[in-house]
Amino acid sequence: MTCWSGEPLDVGTVEQLLIDDHVVEDAWDVRRRVCMPLRDPGGPVLRADKPWEANICPWRVLLDPRDGRYHMYYQAINAESWNFLFNPDPGSQWHKKKHGSPYVTCYAHSDDGFNWTKPELNAVPWRDHARTNIVADGHLKSQAADVALVPGATDEQRRLVMIYRDIDPETGEQCRFRAWSADGVQWTPDPQNPIVRGAGDGADVLVHDPLTARWHYYVRPAVLPFDGAAALDPPIGNLKRRMCVSTSEDLDTWTFPRTVIYPDELDLNPMCLDQWTVFRHGSHFIALLSMMDVDNEATNVTHIASSADGFHWVRLPERPVFMQRGPEGAFDAGQIMLMGAPIEMGDRWHLYYAGTARGQHHSFHNTGGVGIAILPRGRLVGRFAGDRDGFLLTREVRIGGRFLEINCEAHHGDGIAGAPRFVRVGLARRATDANDHRDLGYHEGHAIEDADPISGTHVARRVSWKGRADLGSLVGQTAYLRFHMRNAGVYSFRFVKKGEEPGSGVRGRSRS
Repeated sequence: MTCWSGEPLDVGTVEQLLIDDHVVEDAWDVRRRVCMPLRDPGGPVLRADKPWEANICPWRVLLDPRDGRYHMYYQAINAESWNFLFNPDPGSQWHKKKHGSPYVTCYAHSDDGFNWTKPELNAVPWRDHARTNIVADGHLKSQAADVALVPGATDEQRRLVMIYRDIDPETGEQCRFRAWSADGVQWTPDPQNPIVRGAGDGADVLVHDPLTARWHYYVRPAVLPFDGAAALDPPIGNLKRRMCVSTSEDLDTWTFPRTVIYPDELDLNPMCLDQWTVFRHGSHFIALLSMMDVDNEATNVTHIASSADGFHWVRLPERPVFMQRGPEGAFDAGQIMLMGAPIEMGDRWHLYYAGTARGQHHSFHNTGGVGIAILPRGRLVGRFAGDRDGFLLTREVRIGGRFLEINCEAHHGDGIAGAPRFVRVGLARRATDANDHRDLGYHEGHAIEDADPISGTHVARRVSWKGRADLGSLVGQTAYLRFHMRNAGVYSFRFVKKGEEPGSGVRGRSRS
């Protein structure tokens, strides 16, 4: 049942994002605004400094609840090995033991998320280096390896899963392979490898949806709109740069990948969708898209997209930039590729990204590293009013807890000193009898005029009405949330159960 059949949205205590219209019924004189993350001024927290590392790109940072340590898995590319394999001189031949794998999956750990150690492991050698921080190199390569904790894993040796691209030694095809681990350091390839035949290039991102217990794997497409025999005039480069999704309930059987995002009429030609990261937070899947300008040294900017189900995606109408490249001379002046889910640290999110000094056209001759972008927890895109009254009405929802919290931000409105800045929330209600389509105003004591105005900036501010925050007997009933704003905006809301402190509890933290 959905709102279209007359039922309210049963949101429980899951944080509801206002990034798109999934939970929004109507709005008046409000605009969506991106909360742009700030770079950590300390610069890159990890650099390419090993013989097997020409370029590095973080694929996943996990906080393991068992040891409280941060674990980073990143891809390293060695230019010399790559050339031996894919662009050999006449008469030369690549040998793994002699030349090393061109793509390897490396590991680093940290106690604070800022200071990282590349341990010397006995897991995977590279050329004559017996001890490395490599945890996977595949038959020929371990490319675009993503790692996830397996929820409810019953086999200790399969507590973590890794999916990566490699070449099937029997057929020579690029396929998807899988490995398992108990500790995230020692990995065992799956005896059923390859698990999927056929694989493209680009970013491969694994996300678990706790609401459906389904895995989503975001990859490049297998079937394209272009006729492979036709010559495009003018040539437009890599034709596979669009995002698809393949799903699985057991990590064994995967659906055929279906395209969910591709460059449309609003994307400035020749911008193309090069890389992405996808994560689940609260009510939504979020995609941070690396949009590449192939006519400008393949530099890029980051856009944002959202989806309530992981299949139907919404991009913002004005295509605002979520994160800009660094200034000229910075390690991330050419490219920024956000990878993995945000790591929650108190009231902040840390997003790890790969940065390079120049665009992708410079290939291996490009310095860079891993940086950290920081933004307030849960703040992606908010709905903001200026120096006039703005309103937003949510879909009808079932009140899922004794308290209501909002993630909100106030600003100074055109720089006018003393300008009003506030958010107020009313709980509107409707008639529920069949064929009774009347608006019945507000639940008693919870009108807009009863609401205590909220000013300032808060990631989890409890809403109250004439000093009372407890929703009491309204729990389980239905309501529309009506937000009244002035020089302020709201990013999300959630209901909170009795006994939780303000700002505490499960906020729909990214799961993978």
